[in-house]
Amino acid sequence: MYIVSAVLCRLLMLSLTSQSGVFEGPADNLVFSHSVKLLRENMYRTAGRLLALSLTQGGPGLHCLSQASYRSLFGMPVSDEMLSVELVADVDMRTQIQAVSGTTFVHFIAL
Repeated sequence: MYIVSAVLCRLLMLSLTSQSGVFEGPADNLVFSHSVKLLRENMYRTAGRLLALSLTQGGPGLHCLSQASYRSLFGMPVSDEMLSVELVADVDMRTQIQAVSGTTFVHFIAL
């Protein structure tokens, strides 16, 4: 019975991280997605409950969150070295961030 429970929890976590839409980014460096649709559908709450169920049954947790997401989730400080433009999953947003990186606030005021 324990083996069946462990396998189900593992499959549940795999599905949660890859197919639910709650997370985005590289598979080993996931961050929470920003989706009003998923919020309205209570998917984030459901994901949290499924994670809690897995943990209480002795199953796996989320070993795929980015270090910055994990530390932020538990109220730990996040350093600038943990943040990277490459972690932004949205290609358009990443391009915009790269376009303005290196510019100063004074430069934006001049525009």
